[in-house]
Amino acid sequence: MTQPQSKTMHRAVVESSPGPCSWFSQWRRRTVAVGCLTRTPKAVYAAACALLSLPLLLAGLSVAIAKVWSHQGYTTVALAKPAAEVRMVRQTEVARFGSKVSSAFGIADHVATEFADWILEAAERQDIAPELLASLLVTESSFRKSVRSSVGAVGPAQVRPDYWGAFCGSGDLTDPEQNVYCGAQVLSHMMERCEGDTRCALAAYNVGPYAKRHSAAARYVRKVDGYLASLEAQAL
Repeated sequence: MTQPQSKTMHRAVVESSPGPCSWFSQWRRRTVAVGCLTRTPKAVYAAACALLSLPLLLAGLSVAIAKVWSHQGYTTVALAKPAAEVRMVRQTEVARFGSKVSSAFGIADHVATEFADWILEAAERQDIAPELLASLLVTESSFRKSVRSSVGAVGPAQVRPDYWGAFCGSGDLTDPEQNVYCGAQVLSHMMERCEGDTRCALAAYNVGPYAKRHSAAARYVRKVDGYLASLEAQAL
């Protein structure tokens, strides 16, 4: 007796919950009654039912997928915003690196922290050591944002827009953040040309990959190395 009763109750629930097609049928009967519609072709009726049913089908499918994923141990993750833990780790990393830069180079804390964020991001993008990039920047400009050389090199990384603007894909290398990213990209390019030889890459960054100014390049490399040693000593 229990099973037939269950079927009857289930049928009553289904019949008491009108779907989109039953709603369309009621609308059709009402419009016929008032003389607004005399005939609805079967093809139009079927198409209307299909369109009205589509949202319900998609909703049901999403619920079914969610249940399957939940059953299998998967979880949905919102990718648009970083998790709070990731942001906290990043902020801590920036603060720590900024403190090292400030102590090693005598840079104001707020300037060092601002540049630390850019340096860490640029170094991660280009797969180079952030300490090396920071040492290059202090050698080039002492972290001055608007400095310009007599040959047209601009910004903290002293990049020449006429040479490297298109290579870096930046329309405004006077923006200090973009300038740091471009400098890191150029340094990474030189590292590839020099097959990972850091001294060769630094020399090429300073005087160009084809220049013969070996003495000037050697002085530049020694200066970067000195800053790099000071920065690395902060971790001890």
